[in-house]
Amino acid sequence: MKLKRSVFVVFLAALLLLAGCSSVKLPSVENASFDSGTSGWTEKSYYKDGVEIKAVNDSGHGGAAFISVGSENDARLVQELPVSSNTAYRISCDVRTEGVSGGAGANIGVYGVAVTGDQVFGDSDWHTIELVGRTAEGQKTLAVSVGVGSHGGLSTGKAWFDNVRIELAESADKLLGSNASKSGASSEEAPTEFPTAGILAATVLSTCFLLIFVILHKRSANKPLKLDKKGGAGYVLMILAAALAVRVALSFIFYGHKTDINCFTAWGRRLIEVGPAHFYDQWCDYPPGYMLVLGAMSWINKLVGGDANVYALIVKLPCIAADLICAYLIYRYAKKTMSLGAALLLMAVVAFTPVMAYVSSAWGQIDQVLALMLILPILLLYKRRPVLAGLVFGLGIAMKPQALMCGPLFAAACLVYVIKGAVDEGEKPHGLSRLLSSAKKPAVVRLIEIIIAVIGAFAVIYLISIPFRGEQEPLWIVKKYFDTATSYKFATVNAYNFWALIGANWKSVDTPFLGLTYGKWGTAAMVFFVAVGMGLYIFASFKHKVPKGALPLAMAYSLVGIFTFGHYMHERYVFPALMLIMLAYLFYNDRYLLWTYFAYSATILLNCIAAFYYSKLYEYGLYWDERIIFWCSLVNVILFAAFTVQTFALLIGNKPKRGYNG
Repeated sequence: MKLKRSVFVVFLAALLLLAGCSSVKLPSVENASFDSGTSGWTEKSYYKDGVEIKAVNDSGHGGAAFISVGSENDARLVQELPVSSNTAYRISCDVRTEGVSGGAGANIGVYGVAVTGDQVFGDSDWHTIELVGRTAEGQKTLAVSVGVGSHGGLSTGKAWFDNVRIELAESADKLLGSNASKSGASSEEAPTEFPTAGILAATVLSTCFLLIFVILHKRSANKPLKLDKKGGAGYVLMILAAALAVRVALSFIFYGHKTDINCFTAWGRRLIEVGPAHFYDQWCDYPPGYMLVLGAMSWINKLVGGDANVYALIVKLPCIAADLICAYLIYRYAKKTMSLGAALLLMAVVAFTPVMAYVSSAWGQIDQVLALMLILPILLLYKRRPVLAGLVFGLGIAMKPQALMCGPLFAAACLVYVIKGAVDEGEKPHGLSRLLSSAKKPAVVRLIEIIIAVIGAFAVIYLISIPFRGEQEPLWIVKKYFDTATSYKFATVNAYNFWALIGANWKSVDTPFLGLTYGKWGTAAMVFFVAVGMGLYIFASFKHKVPKGALPLAMAYSLVGIFTFGHYMHERYVFPALMLIMLAYLFYNDRYLLWTYFAYSATILLNCIAAFYYSKLYEYGLYWDERIIFWCSLVNVILFAAFTVQTFALLIGNKPKRGYNG
């Protein structure tokens, strides 16, 4: 009797176990040992040249997949597997490598979400690597991949893969997908063409919306000047609240750029889990400054217990805050020279510029944070606070390497500050100058301030990097900046500029062109436009009496020139120029600069939306509509020519076209 009862209990427990597991899918990897070639697998690579992917018979190991990458790339084999949502899985395979270096190495990962497991470098014999993670809520498929390199972590070398396996795991913190992922779409639901019409419609409609604010501002600015400085606080709050609401709504409509957002959320969690000393043991192509911000956002998300969409919004909050701060700063300076209504409407122009809202809230990138880190030092220099300006600029470099492109112009501004003194003669001295000098501020005092400012900028970068060093070499941070700046070795990476116009998008920088290579021409262009920007600014500073708009205008011109003709450019690298052009408009009172701001905001928006959907639809084999690339690139080149005429007229001739009654 006891035996029968025991058998019954065991049988009942087995039934309950089966019932509990019935909803969990344990997928089977097709052709897991590559005995049938690469059947069941799909080849993926960022760049087609120099890649070899095939099945081989490895001595002593049987069938295996072989992936060889001659130049830095992300090449892999991908297989879609049906999975259960919110479930922990362990994905593993056997691997051996030969001469693998850079980026994410040889790895097993998930295609489309920038998640990898163990990364293998150098030469190694056969051993097992794995990735443990959980699927997102509502996720139905998982794109398992084996390869060399990963989203942005480009690598070179040879690797052999075998025995790809997937099994249930007890638990996992790493997310293998996102609630925004549509990778489980059936063939009927999958897109069949690039959404050119939708992208153009969205760009035109949102640009028309911005045009309304621009026209209202111009009408208000053309009225007789009344500096009614009081009574604007309520309107300021209304504009900022509305702009915030738009961005929060966009964040929930668009999870974000899958690769970027998943990197940001994963990096934030990783910083909390392993600490800064071991953070860079795995791939990350950002400097440490913004990692502190992402760590703070991850901590906030843990406090609120947010899901993937809430976490994505939290990660975007610093970018959104930078948008609103920039809009408010424009208002603060605008109301000094124009009517309250015109200043409020100009604030609305910035607050509701579609590309700003799109990049910070729909895409989820931090370019407006960089823009803020550029305009704040300019405004601080105008207030005779160079030390604080140096600290802020150092923080900007610690957050995003692109700030380095503006370093030479800030150096020129410091030189002008030492020789000439304040840019605005109406400003009162602050800080050290107020303590040690008369109203004229001796040059030696200004020199001391600049020396302290430079030391302070380097100190900020160094102090932020110290906790992240770990066991890396002493100059690891220099290498990090260099590797980040040169990680995409292409003439242009989705940037609609001169190189895209001639068909060089995603073409290697080593491609010959007119006796040189794309890379050499791009380097020459970068040096040229930095030098021209410095020369124009220095000339204007000593030629004209109070050229307060010279620095933001020269800096904007350098950035736009580098974007248009430099190499390694991404679609968003010209983005900070928008705020610099807006500052120049305020200080020069030139209506053409306002229209330049408007025009560039439209072309950058079109570029960003198209780049966003290119990355989103790449998994379906849908590539660029070449018409968008050609015409938008052509418009950008023409815009740059017009901007050149504008810039020289202002910095050389000091002849602004009247914009408002200032």
